[in-house]
Amino acid sequence: MNNYPIKWENNLKKVNIMLEPIESGKITLKVLTTNDVSITKLTDDRFNGKVIQPGKGVNRALAEHGFAMSIHVQEDEVSHLFMLDAGGLTQAIMHNCKQFGINLKDVEKLILSHGHFDHFGGLPSVMPELSNGTQFYLNPDCYQQFFAAVTNSGEELPVEDLAASVKRLEKEGKIKLSAKLPLFSKGLVQKLASENAIEVIETKEPVQLYRGIMTSGEIELFDDDELTKGMYIMKSRKEFEKHYFRDETSIYFNIKDKGLVVLTGCGHCGIGNTIKHGQKLTGIDKVYAVIGGFHEEWNPIEKIEEKIKYFEDLNPEITCGMHCTGFNFNKLMSNHPSHTLGMVGTEFHL
Repeated sequence: MNNYPIKWENNLKKVNIMLEPIESGKITLKVLTTNDVSITKLTDDRFNGKVIQPGKGVNRALAEHGFAMSIHVQEDEVSHLFMLDAGGLTQAIMHNCKQFGINLKDVEKLILSHGHFDHFGGLPSVMPELSNGTQFYLNPDCYQQFFAAVTNSGEELPVEDLAASVKRLEKEGKIKLSAKLPLFSKGLVQKLASENAIEVIETKEPVQLYRGIMTSGEIELFDDDELTKGMYIMKSRKEFEKHYFRDETSIYFNIKDKGLVVLTGCGHCGIGNTIKHGQKLTGIDKVYAVIGGFHEEWNPIEKIEEKIKYFEDLNPEITCGMHCTGFNFNKLMSNHPSHTLGMVGTEFHL
């Protein structure tokens, strides 16, 4: 057993971070695992090298319902490697890291976007491969038990109805999907952290990871209607609360002369809320790129059309919704010059 000290920072002081910009061309994001893999998707010349598709480099890579991205910073001769999420339960992250030549011992900071299994699933394999002293950031609310109950109508259920009887609602045909999600175990995190000398930092506050890079902290909800519908916190078999995704963390980048880059795991707080939070937190209005999961998959077409209009007005240079974003969003967004598809191995050169 390793006795490396572990920090459980539940009450960091609130900070206002002036996010100093980082020069363009210093940061590369790479998709390590997501739902799609392709060797035939061609790199689009209109992005001028900012978005590069993997081609034959993923002929042995694995796709899964999971998400993870590497964040590589290269300044002069100094290199830093961070990672957002660890993929899903299939452990595709381990296979793909080998495929891409990524050594997990080089990861200095690991950030968990939220407490869903398709983002923490690979941690039991990833954490033992990290170097001593690697910092692991997460929101302490990630440990709650989550429950999904998606109705046929798309409307949310009153928690009282859900508590009364899930099985009855299923028999009545009011629910088309219901499941208790695999629990993110704090005990397992503590055990793996202690055994592998990993510094776990639990916080709801923004943290500066590097010059020009910071976490969101708890994301402000400017519009509750943007929240992913049909998700609950399960207190007991008969006690449910609406899930407001207070566990969710995104990452913001300030790219000099380009603007704000927003990187999300699932965007359960709403991609609009996540962008606005980043603008408010950093004071940067211009949005250069929005990349990650936007969770539009369960939304009716009318709400997706509203989101498309928001992105058209925002007019970023890169818009890449993957993982849980859904077909309809990408179909409707495909006419915008910023739109691109993200799959296993896609790189973003910021």
